[in-house]
Amino acid sequence: MNTLNTLENLTVLEKELLEISKETDFNTRVNQIVNVFKSLGWNKVILQLIDRFLVVKKVFSNFPLHGDYINRLNAPKAINMRRILLSNAVNKWAMGNFVYLPWRDNEARNLISDGVETAIPIKVRKDQWHENDLLFSVLGHQRTPVAILILDSPVDGRAPTPSTIKIPSLLTLYLKEIISNQVYLDTMKTSTELVNAVSSTDLIGYIKTDPGDIIEEVTPSLDSIFPESSSNLTGKSLNLLVQYGVPETFFEKYDSAKKSLEVETFIQHLQTGQTFHFTIIPEAILGSFSCMHILVCTGEAINLSKISHVLSNIIELMRDKIVPEEDKSKKRLLLINWLKDSFHFRYPRIYIPSDDEAWLRCVLFASDNLNIPPSEFDHPFNRNSLAVNSLLEKEILTLEEGEKHLRDVRKIWDLLKTEAAIAIPVINTAAQKAVAVFDYEKGTFKLTHENKLIIKLWSQLVALVI
Repeated sequence: MNTLNTLENLTVLEKELLEISKETDFNTRVNQIVNVFKSLGWNKVILQLIDRFLVVKKVFSNFPLHGDYINRLNAPKAINMRRILLSNAVNKWAMGNFVYLPWRDNEARNLISDGVETAIPIKVRKDQWHENDLLFSVLGHQRTPVAILILDSPVDGRAPTPSTIKIPSLLTLYLKEIISNQVYLDTMKTSTELVNAVSSTDLIGYIKTDPGDIIEEVTPSLDSIFPESSSNLTGKSLNLLVQYGVPETFFEKYDSAKKSLEVETFIQHLQTGQTFHFTIIPEAILGSFSCMHILVCTGEAINLSKISHVLSNIIELMRDKIVPEEDKSKKRLLLINWLKDSFHFRYPRIYIPSDDEAWLRCVLFASDNLNIPPSEFDHPFNRNSLAVNSLLEKEILTLEEGEKHLRDVRKIWDLLKTEAAIAIPVINTAAQKAVAVFDYEKGTFKLTHENKLIIKLWSQLVALVI
């Protein structure tokens, strides 16, 4: 790309982004960005929003698509191809934040065609674009792919180079940031709805289902309601609950919530005389159904004043400071300081396990008066650590001086003159784990029902920026 073309494209990009920044609607902004790529020399642009199962949920494009386009994209063979394209198998063709698979390359051609069309193209020069070439970029959020951007049919008919792809790469980064911010807002909306629902009732259990209505998570506390143990329910269809007396009306409410993406409620009166309230909360990411949270409660009210105040406080923080901030580490620090100030905690630490899970490594330590490197807080991954216990038990744990039911690393308590500590599991999956630990003065904090809800909401938000 010559210098003149680069300057022209930068000028176009600057002008277009100025207009886009004035728009607040997510879909409108994305459509505008997709159209900008044409100004940068690409006739056909497709953005596919995908869920965690790599199913395409929504498509943006700058040209008309066939009516069954999404259905064809979600055929098993197409999903498998998408899985390959998102794997390390394509790393050798990386070009900046894009991947370019040229049809003239034998190995790339086998990959793109799935081994069906492997004939060597006639007279395809290295600098020419072939109609079967594939240029794409994976847009991720927290290590999870959420969108695939495909650029096709260059105006000049030339194959991309590291030089010519620079300006589209800048626009791609901007698009990724807009999508990430929307995921933050979507997650915050669901978290807020969860806290609102739980805060007005006495929660006794929780069920989470995937987009195919398969139970992903169910709390053992529901064993008293359903004859089947919680461990046996995991991995099975939600429809199994029909066998345990859950009426058809519940499933109608569930389907309604799934379609409308609005919260539904259902009350069930059992023959035992007990009454249970089901709050059905759909989680939608980027406008498409992602999973369902089902809260099972007794309906007994608790004090809402503190939770309502905290919710309004954190929503204001997210809207005014965290979402506009581009630096992930600054987002993380804003959330950490918010919890620290809200409960008068001190000395926040974030830990992640080492690759072999032999050690718990401190990746963040914040203090206004102590200049201690985070590595000073590294310690073995065993039951002598409050943080490790929190991860293993998947619970928020507290410990004060003199209590014997749990132990913690003595050298850390001595170093920080700790009187009491709280450990909060932030991420706890097979692929990734993280736990936050704060100190506090003995007797100044109690893990009440309200405080636990607030901290769980905080942990869901901070997990997005670990």
